[in-house]
Amino acid sequence: MPEHRLDIKIVQPGRVTGQYNFDGDDPILQRIIYPEDSLPFDVGIIPTTLTPFGYPLTALVLSPISHPVNTRIETRLLGGLQRTSDEFPMLLTITVADEHAPETFEQLDLHQRDEITLILKEFRPGDWNWLTVQECEPHLHTASQRRRQSESKRDRPEVEPDWKPIWIHRHSSNFAEAERYTPAEYTFYQLPHRFQHYVSEYLATNERILYALQRPAMLSHKKHLWRGEQLQEGVLILTDQRLIHLAELIPPDSANIRYGFHASLGVLERFAGANVQTISNESFLLRTEWLAIDGKVAIEWETPSFTHSALNELMYFLKAFQVDDPAVCALRRASPPPVPDTLPDLDDPASSDPKSMVSLNEDFSTTLTKALFPNEQVHAWALYPAWFTSKKSPQALVVTERRLFILPNLSLNIFLKQIATLEYTGSILESSIAINYFENGKPRHTTLPFPYPAQYTFRDCFEAARRCMAVTPAI
Repeated sequence: MPEHRLDIKIVQPGRVTGQYNFDGDDPILQRIIYPEDSLPFDVGIIPTTLTPFGYPLTALVLSPISHPVNTRIETRLLGGLQRTSDEFPMLLTITVADEHAPETFEQLDLHQRDEITLILKEFRPGDWNWLTVQECEPHLHTASQRRRQSESKRDRPEVEPDWKPIWIHRHSSNFAEAERYTPAEYTFYQLPHRFQHYVSEYLATNERILYALQRPAMLSHKKHLWRGEQLQEGVLILTDQRLIHLAELIPPDSANIRYGFHASLGVLERFAGANVQTISNESFLLRTEWLAIDGKVAIEWETPSFTHSALNELMYFLKAFQVDDPAVCALRRASPPPVPDTLPDLDDPASSDPKSMVSLNEDFSTTLTKALFPNEQVHAWALYPAWFTSKKSPQALVVTERRLFILPNLSLNIFLKQIATLEYTGSILESSIAINYFENGKPRHTTLPFPYPAQYTFRDCFEAARRCMAVTPAI
């Protein structure tokens, strides 16, 4: 049987290690490092692999000694362990340098195998199954291929999100990650895989998760208890930039197709208050309010009664962002998004005529220049192709530091200070951006559908609007 050799990078030692400085060729011991959780293995990643959620495959390294963080080790694959609900396994490896290491995981004694399984169940509850090398091979091949494809398409260095821990165990204050991640950021890996995908797609790279609360699918008790509306599974996420109410539209079908999600959000600079209301013995309602220049808009999130204590914890975090007089503290924490040196070309994903797109971009660039105020700066724009609009002519959504409008005729022209909350629906069924704002003192709701193949350019517009709202005083 051919050996499978893997280069591993250690991200968490399982036992005591030493930290060394080098004086010439001589290592000098600086300190002894004791991990908070003692493990019978080191935890590493395989840098040449990539899962659909943007992180490398995890590998457990068996060795009689532990290795410091960032140590690179040549290992041999013994097999793997996979939780029933997970798409990818954790690989089990041994160091090639260990001449006494076993050849397969079957040669591990029963006590050692049970110990490994019990630890994984403690960190991630569920049923864990042992896999042979042959059963691990397809996962390795797929993850390696995905990494190669990602590198071939990449036009800029990949940035690891600030909010995503490499290792998936419960929050720990060990030396490797004590100050890097919040307890809530470890809950990311406790979400179903489709929600990991949605969250990865939605959060900005520099966000930090302060609190996260998962809601199961449930019947609403808000109106007509005998005819309750079905609420889909979702997650409530408080970051240092916004409060996100994210719920999937339709559960995956038997083919495991993800149909997408709907997210409502308020930027924390516009937060005006929150309360928890009792709806029935079975559910509670979190109601938050968000400021615009002429009023407030509420977002409501219903959740089962067993989450009441978690809602109270969330309220503790939220109150830290509330100020008595928003006019005094209108700008906090947030920074405006960078203004691009040049706007990307408007693109029609269904067009096969490059010449027509060149002409369209020239026309819209001229129209945009005429529509801007003096010194107004454009942060993002996206194209509504002619085949998508009801008027059968192309339009463009534009976001500046002051407003959000549609070219060429400004049929929509909303200043950011008028907007209280935003909504985003990313779905193969129907995608849209929704705006909750005030016009002439009256609350308005406008939905802007967009073609799903153009989701990335419209999400750029959504993110630009969200970030510019954070630095635009509502009062």
